[in-house]
Amino acid sequence: MLEAILAFSLIFVIGCTSLVGVFFLSVNESKLDKILFYLLAFATGTILATAIFDLIPESIHGFDELLADGHVVEDDMFLIFVFIMLGFVTFFVLERFIYWFHGHAHEEEKEKFVCHDTFGKEVEIEREKGGKSTIALLNLIGDGLHNLLDGIIIMVSFLQNVGLGIVVTMAVFIHEFPQEIGDFGILLYGGLGKKKALLANFASAMVAMLGGLLALILSGFVASFNTSFLGFSAGGFIYIGGVELMPELLKEKNLKRSILQACVFFTGIATVFLMLRLLPHV
Repeated sequence: MLEAILAFSLIFVIGCTSLVGVFFLSVNESKLDKILFYLLAFATGTILATAIFDLIPESIHGFDELLADGHVVEDDMFLIFVFIMLGFVTFFVLERFIYWFHGHAHEEEKEKFVCHDTFGKEVEIEREKGGKSTIALLNLIGDGLHNLLDGIIIMVSFLQNVGLGIVVTMAVFIHEFPQEIGDFGILLYGGLGKKKALLANFASAMVAMLGGLLALILSGFVASFNTSFLGFSAGGFIYIGGVELMPELLKEKNLKRSILQACVFFTGIATVFLMLRLLPHV
């Protein structure tokens, strides 16, 4: 029960990062770009390291415990890797869903705005004249689904052991922080006022609490749920790190900035490695 309370508390704290966007409205563009530059590299390292060093081994370890208790048979071990692939594919489909609907949602006359995405890059947002942009609604739906999965991932990790939960929470937080800044900007340029954008973004973030509750319920009814979802989470983290974040690192052409970015990336990996060594698995 203590693990569940801790998980819900940290899920709520991460959800509150959805409120930080308003504080960056007055931040100089170059300063914001510099902040996101470091966060991007660090997030990529932590997310990939968490998947490979922690989630996959914990999933295999959980399977061994189920095997010892007679809940599964040895031939079922391949299911771990099926769930890893399923997690990867699910995040791919979710991203494609958002991009596809973004491109086909409406054909009416539009006006364009320029804002900054999760990583500080300029993007054009199209908005119907006189109305709210469809992209704002789609962003809320996509972000809500993403947050639901984040809540499940964090709860499952804490139910497995506290050390794993802390490492996974750190990885999710570092990834979510810059993403929430970008989401807030998209909602503003989608036609929402500051207050409505802030409330909508916060409501979307709180969907993670529902994910945590769902994980808590399912783990009590399905013996293999935690182990299976750890593998699923690993696949999702590999997709986020390798497909969403890593390509942004590779866009950097300046040698000095590339070396600095690589150092921050390896620092993220080292941070996860050290945390896994130092934190007790209880």
